[in-house]
Amino acid sequence: MKSAILASIVASTAAFAPSQQTSSRSVTSISESKADLESLAQKANPTVKFYDPLSLADQNFWDKGNEATIGWLRQSEIKHGRIAMFAFVGYITQSNFVFPWPQTLAGDAHPSIDLSPEAQWDAIPEAAKWQIFGVIAMLELWDECGGGGTVPHYTNGRKPGQYPPFQLFRDNVHFVLGK
Repeated sequence: MKSAILASIVASTAAFAPSQQTSSRSVTSISESKADLESLAQKANPTVKFYDPLSLADQNFWDKGNEATIGWLRQSEIKHGRIAMFAFVGYITQSNFVFPWPQTLAGDAHPSIDLSPEAQWDAIPEAAKWQIFGVIAMLELWDECGGGGTVPHYTNGRKPGQYPPFQLFRDNVHFVLGK
C-alpha cells in the first residue's frame, strides 16, 4: 500500500514540470497590458471574461510601470499556485508515509504518521527547519536574479511562470537535477 502511494506521488511530480515543446517553432505570448489580459480572459473563460475587482491591472507598483506590475502579479499568482499544490502533496505524503532512512546524521527517525503533519513539523529539529527555509530562500534568489542573468526578470518580459534553468549553476558551482 505504501509503495503504491509513493509511486503515485512520484508519478504526479510531472504536474509540476513545465511542458515540453514538440514543434521546432516556439511562440511565446507575453500578456503585459490590461488589454492583453482582457483578451486572454475572454479566450480562457468567455462566461466570466475579465474580472479584476481590486483594479490591480491598473496599478503601478514601485513606479516601474503597469506592464511590470502585471508581470509581477502574474508571476506571483502562478508561483503561489504551484506552492499550494506542492504543499498539498507534501501534506498527503506526511499523513501517509514515513521515509525509511534516518532523518538526521545522528540516526533519529522521522516523526510517526500517527502525528498530524503539523505535529510532525513541530517534532523535527530546528536545524532541519532552517535548512528547508535556506533552500527556499536560495530558490527565490535564483528566480529573482533570472538564473544568473540567463533569462530576463519577470517584470521585464519573462514568460509568466518560467523558472530560470540551473545550467549556469550546474556548470560553474555544483551538479543539480533539473534543467
